[in-house]
Amino acid sequence: MSERGKETDDMEPAQSLKMNGLQSRTIRLSIDPHADFREVIRILDAIVIPPSRVSNEHIRFAILELLNNSIRAHREKGESRDIWIDLSALDGRFMVSVRDFGGGFDTKKLPYDLASDPQTLDLHSASFDEYQKKNEYKRFGMGIYVARKTFDEFRLVFLDERDRPMSFHPGRTAGTLITLAVSTASEDARARPGAPAGEAGNGN
Repeated sequence: MSERGKETDDMEPAQSLKMNGLQSRTIRLSIDPHADFREVIRILDAIVIPPSRVSNEHIRFAILELLNNSIRAHREKGESRDIWIDLSALDGRFMVSVRDFGGGFDTKKLPYDLASDPQTLDLHSASFDEYQKKNEYKRFGMGIYVARKTFDEFRLVFLDERDRPMSFHPGRTAGTLITLAVSTASEDARARPGAPAGEAGNGN
């Protein structure tokens, strides 16, 4: 597992990331699919991210849920390439992308419609229960649900071996790229002059 960032001085905390005492606008993590997950958690916990309407704890949990999906897909496929996580604080937004080579997945097999509002989903519904039983409780259908509920923006793209977008096709899809974004607290405060800086909102 490796980390890469670029040291930059004189940046506002709301517009930068911090790791190992260094500030940066971008950080890339390279995750071995066979890495000890406790070490992955330690690395993510060491990154100071900008405040937003969502608690940092919920943001880290959403990232870990997606990463856990990617690690499982890599292991099931026997894929040894690293999973890439890119974090950035730019233009009043905290952004995350997760790129894997796990072969993608059929969104129609999720226990909910991917286009549905995550705030309205019932995690105790029959569809979730049936999905979890069918997958012998090794899959819970939570990763994408949590990411969509936590972040303001969510985008899922399937990619081929040349990193070209494609529709999901078993055996031909190389992997997935998921991108997420949430407005930082300073950007929210500028958009809402009457709101106090650092207001956390509902935190989901």
